[in-house]
This record gives sequence, structure tokens and C-alpha cells, in this order.
Amino acid sequence: MYWLSYFSPMVLIIGGVLGAAGLIIKSKPSAAELIGKLTPWQGWIGVIMFLGGIWHLIWFFSLIGIVGFWLIFTLITAIVEIVLGFLLGFSLIAKFAGEKGQKIFNAISPFQGIFGIIAILLGLFWLLNWFGVWAFIV
Repeated sequence: MYWLSYFSPMVLIIGGVLGAAGLIIKSKPSAAELIGKLTPWQGWIGVIMFLGGIWHLIWFFSLIGIVGFWLIFTLITAIVEIVLGFLLGFSLIAKFAGEKGQKIFNAISPFQGIFGIIAILLGLFWLLNWFGVWAFIV
């Protein structure tokens, strides 16, 4: 189960890169080729992020009253994973989402790049956390 501690930040970073692909390619056109290699997996990465976000939301509610600082980051991570996972995985879950899901997708899709950048930053934050960089905070 310990390997999941590293898996989740990596999915956040990869999903964030896919979510912010337009912004990244605009500032660094040479990244288009590398991001293009990830694009076929975008839907599945989105579904994994969405499910991970639900898991982190459940984890958030189990932590209420125990941990203050980490609680905020767990909630933000869960929200970003759910929203960005929904956006990235929409092509796979569209048939289950229906018309209401399409409306939600249309409403939040303009913010995909922002959620992508936030996901990259959260992924780096959690990855550094697992390596003990933030140990002085607790």
C-alpha cells in the first residue's frame, strides 16, 4: 500500500500536464511531442484521477478533527482530482454522465488549464511531502 503514496502524486502531475497542455505548449512548443505521447491515455488517466479524488474526499472526512494543515491540502487535492479527472476522462464517461454531465463539462472546461497547473503543483507538494521535505511543519 505504501507505493500508492508515490502513485497519487505522479498521477496528479501527469494529469496536470494533460490538463494544462494548451498552456504548456503555448509557452514551450517543444513540449508538444512529449505531451502528444500522453494524449491517447488522457481518458484513462482522467478516470483514475476522478476515482482517486473520490478516495481522497473520503479520506478527508476521516481526517476531520485530527490534522489541521494537511486537511486543507487533502481537500484541495480531492477537489482538483475530481474536477480535472472529470474533464480528462469525459470522453470515457460521457455516456454515463448524460445531458447534465455535458452541461457541467461545458461550464468547467474553460478552467481546465488552471486546474492542470494546480494539479502539477499539488503533485509536487505531495511528492516532496513523501520525501520528508515538509516534516518541519508537523
